[in-house]
Amino acid sequence: MEEEEVVRRIRERFGEKLLEAEVIGRRRVSVRVPPEMYKTVVEYVAKDLGLEFLGCVSGIDRGDRLEVVAHIGYSLCVLVKTSIPRDNPEIDSITDILPAASLYEREAHDLLGIKFRGHPNLKRIFLPEDWPEGVYPLRKDYSPEHPKPLRRGGSG
Repeated sequence: MEEEEVVRRIRERFGEKLLEAEVIGRRRVSVRVPPEMYKTVVEYVAKDLGLEFLGCVSGIDRGDRLEVVAHIGYSLCVLVKTSIPRDNPEIDSITDILPAASLYEREAHDLLGIKFRGHPNLKRIFLPEDWPEGVYPLRKDYSPEHPKPLRRGGSG
């Protein structure tokens, strides 16, 4: 399947519900959807278009909002993008469609504070268990406290 055909089929299926759908490069398609359409479009791309490989799910702090991007497909990759509010970063999990999403969603939850509704095990994966709630190291407003280095004997 060619990039243009993927865009055409997605546009035919979802029409005005899409915010954008375009070819962004060789074997790369980008689709932007409202949050309530994210899981539906992911399912369509994976099941109906047959692109069942999940490369990753990225979480990105865009300053005024958080973005979630599912990278679906192998030789042809469809990026399904959506934005969610920083103050209530919730989106439906896609683990029931693409089980590989489990690890990526846990990472985005841990490091950005995105809650994936319906995720079977949204526990910490990278940060220690005693990491403070509400502190997310991949958010732009994160500012780590730098402890003073220990000085051990001698100079230097």
